[in-house]
Amino acid sequence: MKEKRTNMRKWSINGLSLLIAAGMAACATGADADLGTGPWDSNEFNSTFASTNYYEDWDLNDDNLLDQNEYNAGLYDTWDINNDNRLDETEWATASNDWGLENETWSDWDMNTDGFLDTSEFGTGFADSGWFGNWDTDRNSMLGEREYTDGVFGLWDNNA
Repeated sequence: MKEKRTNMRKWSINGLSLLIAAGMAACATGADADLGTGPWDSNEFNSTFASTNYYEDWDLNDDNLLDQNEYNAGLYDTWDINNDNRLDETEWATASNDWGLENETWSDWDMNTDGFLDTSEFGTGFADSGWFGNWDTDRNSMLGEREYTDGVFGLWDNNA
């Protein structure tokens, strides 16, 4: 049962990545795609995004808030494309570029130099990015769903 739930969660998280990419394409091009009649604003994105289960999938303890550990775990699973529960340099390079961390270096994240990132190394590397704190607009050390969706939107809203 645990494996089935894990696979379903990973499929959901991968779906999130596709949704984000589609939203990014619509925002970047302004094209009238199947996603609507032009670029989305944060309210449109929030309405659409909130109707999915992505936030709930990351909320492992079902308290309707994301703490730093749930946030890191959700990102880690999203970046783990081949679902082997570890990140190799190729997965990391692809995701770090897709998520706007082009200035990061693999060697700064792979602290034990074993060629993979475990969850601890990932958490340390991601903590240095400051994203969780930036997304936590009410400064309560937890992310509500709107903070989460606004954070995701902000990543892809290149022209503000």
